[in-house]
Amino acid sequence: MKLLNTISIFVCLFTLNLSAQVGINTTNPQETLHVVGTARIETTNQVGVTTTKVTGLDNSGTLREIYIGSNLKLTNNTLSSNFDYYFGSVSFSTKTNHNIDLLLDPGEANEGKHIIRINNSAGDTEITGIKDGYDGQHIWIYAQGNEVKLLDNNAGSNAGNRIEVNDKMAAKDWGMIELVYDGARSKWIIMQHHN
Repeated sequence: MKLLNTISIFVCLFTLNLSAQVGINTTNPQETLHVVGTARIETTNQVGVTTTKVTGLDNSGTLREIYIGSNLKLTNNTLSSNFDYYFGSVSFSTKTNHNIDLLLDPGEANEGKHIIRINNSAGDTEITGIKDGYDGQHIWIYAQGNEVKLLDNNAGSNAGNRIEVNDKMAAKDWGMIELVYDGARSKWIIMQHHN
């Protein structure tokens, strides 16, 4: 009986140890490992060990995994930026298009793409606005076989999606228009075009 009690106590302690939270400089740990103060991790350059994730702190100080977007790559323990230009495409079936979605958001077809081919089964394309712009976003509109024309501050699109045009407002067949989103002005601005 004494042996059975000893085994039961050992099993209970071992089980508690597996699911316990550990606190350093805290008596109330909120995570599996909760450190109040600074932390130091050594021996991070082990031969044959490859880093697969990047971490950072959230607003409450909790260490979390960081999503690496398509403009960054983590290869052989080195994080580097990726400035290659990738092609995406969108298709339309009407001449005039408002608040167009270029499908650039995470998980969408053109995520990480900078040059967007514009195809239109109706022929030429007019664009009054592009949705989901953010300050400094940079894209190229690439006319595929027909003219693409950007309409100036057109009320057909929401104010924050509109385009401010200048003398470079159209791209003929196989031409391109470079745009950047100005968050302070809440508009797409034409930088240049190539015909």
